[in-house]
Formats: sequence, structure tokens, C-alpha cells
Amino acid sequence: MASQLQARSDDLQLVPPAAPEIGPDDVDLLHQISVELIGERDRTELYGKIVDAAVSITRSQFGTMQLLCPKDDPSGHGGQLQLLCHRGLPPHAVKFWQWVKPTAHSSCTVALKVGQRAIIPDFEAWDDIAGTPDLVAFREAGIRAAQTTPLLSRDGALLRMISTHWTEPHRPSARDLRLLDILARQAADLLERTIREEALQTREQELERACEALRDSELRQTMLTGEMSHRVKNLFALVNTMIRFGAKSATDKDDFARSLSGRLHALAEAHHLVLAGEATASVSELEHIIRSVVEPHQSADSLRFDLTGAAVSVRPESISGLALVINELATNAIKYGALASDEGTVAVSWSTEDDHLSVRWEERGGAAVEAAPERIGFGSRLLDSTIVRQFGGAFSHDWQREGVVVSIKLPLTSILG
Repeated sequence: MASQLQARSDDLQLVPPAAPEIGPDDVDLLHQISVELIGERDRTELYGKIVDAAVSITRSQFGTMQLLCPKDDPSGHGGQLQLLCHRGLPPHAVKFWQWVKPTAHSSCTVALKVGQRAIIPDFEAWDDIAGTPDLVAFREAGIRAAQTTPLLSRDGALLRMISTHWTEPHRPSARDLRLLDILARQAADLLERTIREEALQTREQELERACEALRDSELRQTMLTGEMSHRVKNLFALVNTMIRFGAKSATDKDDFARSLSGRLHALAEAHHLVLAGEATASVSELEHIIRSVVEPHQSADSLRFDLTGAAVSVRPESISGLALVINELATNAIKYGALASDEGTVAVSWSTEDDHLSVRWEERGGAAVEAAPERIGFGSRLLDSTIVRQFGGAFSHDWQREGVVVSIKLPLTSILG
């Protein structure tokens, strides 16, 4: 067993006293303590039970457990002893000893310096503590004597410090110290086990979080792959429709190439807007969508498109359809309508009313419209497919002599971001 370090140098015992015999009552006490400690898995509760056991063995009025804070600890208390658990201490004493510096005068700092148990039989008789705030604190707490026993791991690492204090001058008996040594060994083993179990539990939780993150990543990847496949299939289907119906309505191959190129450009611009919105988790303004599509058709000499309307936010999945509709109207205006003339213009206006978005496409300044077209071309089919089937809306053409007016009505729920 560890030798006992007394407060006065002339009382220092470098050779431990002979270990006393343990009587039946002490065996029962140790058994009760063991049962209490072994079954405890919560570290904080274990601290309290160890201190209670030490107080019971030494018949002291106070008990504490402390932890040596690492020197590089970011708390600013590196190298100090932190109070983890206490019994019997008044509030002002708890506050005073919450952190104990190595330079303080106490049995715990002496034990820390020498690496073994330290006993202060009488603080009033200890010359080193005379006239210090530490002695004042002991007096105010009603503490006259103390002992501190380090709790060491099997490889000698300091796990915790356990101290007991008395209200009168006191020197623990050989029996008390023997039982304290047994308690210290068992407590150190249990603390080491609990610390290892908590560390293992922490690693298991970290591993579970990592596995959960991996599962989430795999799920997102699967969803992304499925979404990409869905979009590519839709894109191919749309392009196929453009080619099939566009070829039927084109006058020649050059006309077909121009119209298909314009539609693909609108589709590409819409796709760009969709990706931009998804990348920033944001919506696009309707005016920005319309302006992006008609910008290539603007004249360098005059403003051919007049855009007016309230701010309307469009969610990413609705951008492509709206862009294709605007492109189709612009393409028809260039081929057959107002924009086929240098003086032709298009006024695009929109507004929200109740639960609908109303869009008006009004062409002016082109050749006079004599009558509505006799046959339905691909453009009309695309408008029907997008406005009616995709968005659940409606549209109509008013073939006025000054130019066609297209009125579109869409449910806000189908486009709002």
C-alpha cells in the first residue's frame, strides 16, 4: 500500500504501517459498497457512490472527488483540480474549491505533487497554510483535517482524487486507510471500465451517425439518378415530338432547321434556369424567364417586345414549360405574325387574380390578319400539351386584324414557387 504523507515533515511515514486484520463488520461493509458500485453504469452517479463509500469508511463529515484538468485544456483551467462531486460542503465552499490550483494549500494538492495519499491531521497546525486564503476557507467550511487518496489506473495513470474531511483534528486509523485502499482500487477499476464503455458508446454513436449519413447520401444519389433518368426521358420525348410534328408543319428543310433550333434554344435556356434555381434552392421571376427566351429575337434598332407585369415567382419544375410556351409564341410571331414585319411589336403582360395567373400576348404592327388559320399546327399542339395538360390551364386566340392576341390562364398552384 502507498505510504502515508503527513502534514509535518517530522511525521512523514515513508514505510506504511502494518496492514490490520479486516473484521466481519468491515467485510460486510465492503460487500455492500461493492454491490452498490458494480451495478452503476452512470459515471456521475458512480462519483457520488464512491464519495459516499469513502465518507462511510472514514466516518468523516465531508467528502469530495476531483479531476485533474489537462494542461492544454481550452477552458483556461489547465493543470487545476476540478470538483466533480461533494458531500456536506456549504455553497460558498463549493464555489471556492470548484477549481483548485496546484499552488493551493490542501491535502489534494500535496497528494498531486507526491503522487500518493496525503494526510493533514490538523490544518491549524500546518505551518505552510498559515495566513493563506485556503486556511480561511477551511475555517469557514468547518474543516479541520483531511486526507486525499489518488485513484490510479492499473498502469499508474491518475483517474481521479478522492478526499474526506473532518470537523476536528483527525488522523485516520490503519483500518480506515486499509479499507480506503481497497475502495480506491475497486473505484479506479470501475471508473476505468466506465470511461472505456462511454468512449466505446461514443464511437458507436459516431459510427451510427456516419452510417446514417452514408445511407442518406446513397438515398439522395438514388433519387438523383432517378430524377436525372426521368428528366432525360422527358427531354428525349419532347425533342422527339418537336421533330415529328415540326417536320410536318415546316415548308422546307431550312424552315424546319430554324424552327427546331429555336425550340431547342428555348429548351436549353429553360434548362439553365431550372438548374440555377435548384442549385440555389431559389425560384425564378416570370419576367426573367420571358426575357431570357425573347432576348435573342430583340432588334438592335428598336424594342420589339414590351414586358409588363407584377412580380411572380416560378418554381424550378415549371420553368421549362413556361419557357417553351413563350418560345412557341415568339417563333409563330416571327414566322407568321407581327415580328415578320420590321415594324411589328409584341406586348406581353401578366397579372394575378384570385387563384390564377393571366398572361396576354398581343401582336401589333405586322401584316393585317385576314382570318384564323385553317389547320392546327405543331405550335398549337405544344401549347395545348403544356398549358392545358401540364399546368391545368386554358388558352385562346383572338385573330384581330391588327394582330393576334393570345390569352393564357394558369392556376397559381401549378407555377408558384
